[in-house]
Amino acid sequence: MKLSGKLALAGLVLLVTGSAFAGARKESAASPSGGAQAASKEITIAYSGTPQPHEKEYVIDVFVKGFEQKYGVKVNLEFITQDDCVKKIESEQSTGNIISDVLYVDTSHMGPYVNGGWMADISSMIHSGSSLTKMYDAATNKGSARYFVPNSFDVYVLAAHVDALKYLPGGLTRQSVVDGITWEQYAEWAVNIAKGEGKGKTMLPASAQGSQLLYPMAGMALAYGGGFPDFTSDGFKQSLGIIAAIAKGNGFYAEQAQYSAPTDPMRSGDVWLTFAHMSPIGVAYNAAPNQWVIGAAPRGSRGAGSTSGAWCWGVQKGAPHEDLAKMWIDYVTTAQINYDFNFNMSFLSPINEVGPLLSSEEVVMTAGNKMLGNTIVAGVPSADYKDWNAVKLLYIDAFNQTLQSQQVPSNTFLADLDSKCKALHN
Repeated sequence: MKLSGKLALAGLVLLVTGSAFAGARKESAASPSGGAQAASKEITIAYSGTPQPHEKEYVIDVFVKGFEQKYGVKVNLEFITQDDCVKKIESEQSTGNIISDVLYVDTSHMGPYVNGGWMADISSMIHSGSSLTKMYDAATNKGSARYFVPNSFDVYVLAAHVDALKYLPGGLTRQSVVDGITWEQYAEWAVNIAKGEGKGKTMLPASAQGSQLLYPMAGMALAYGGGFPDFTSDGFKQSLGIIAAIAKGNGFYAEQAQYSAPTDPMRSGDVWLTFAHMSPIGVAYNAAPNQWVIGAAPRGSRGAGSTSGAWCWGVQKGAPHEDLAKMWIDYVTTAQINYDFNFNMSFLSPINEVGPLLSSEEVVMTAGNKMLGNTIVAGVPSADYKDWNAVKLLYIDAFNQTLQSQQVPSNTFLADLDSKCKALHN
């Protein structure tokens, strides 16, 4: 499946996602030969996060191998959890025993690296033919220095099983779903599905383990004029009203608290309606594209809303193989290389020059394209908080209280959450 589309957002943001790993482009434009030579013959990369096996396969066998072949060097690639990566780099910096040259970090974990002074300014290392969205500058830059460069990002979209279309509220069509329905219509649809099927088949990623719930909840609140994080605004309360309406109609999937992404319940058929990251939705969609309709984020009184974070590359200050680290940043910010990575990983590209490389249509990307063209988008302000996971758990509390009571929690309850959130602020 090929790709197309571009949009304007915070300057010009061009999007690319792919039919992840179903016929993925293993030959890859990320495997050029030849290139400038460096004095160093190996480089060490700390790749934080926990990619899936098929993602690791692409990163190792195509993306990294392309760099090795181009420069005739060896890449030592370490997959490490995000929390462990912070500890590792803090130790390397404090002891002066610098091992990792390049880091792969997401914006929600970027604060310690930038605020700790652990990273080199990479402003001059970016490929000369590439320009970037400014959407993540607040997280990646400090003053006039750039410490990280965004590599990929995604947003939130709606996914609905084709069998759910028969339960659409009156007046809505499949095209209405693609273009974007309202949150009120979403709630009515979820309840209709539950009544018709005898059980709830709508979910949010409600697991407290590795929680991702605050992101779709924030998107809902933004759609009604709320903030992020936010527990007391009218916009947030209105978004909780949508959750309460679905809960009152028994519309939620009974086992949603076990999942931090809807992919597996979508693929099993247990979930027919969800609002989630493009990437996990893309995996389920690509496994059975004829079974799913992908649409823009639902709208509230202020429009559609979504949060968005990015995965980024940076060079550690004092990197022992700085010459190769500079070449790596140039390599990963080349439009063709970045396009290939995002095509295979089902993400979106922050590089403007990726646009001319896109061709044909891709359903998930098109939904994101339409959504971002007129959507309120908020970054992830994790660096502003002492413990971002603690903020996540406050959203879990708000969600669970709404489910249990089947109504918007009291002002006292929400004010307590707000007070706890403010106490976590740096």
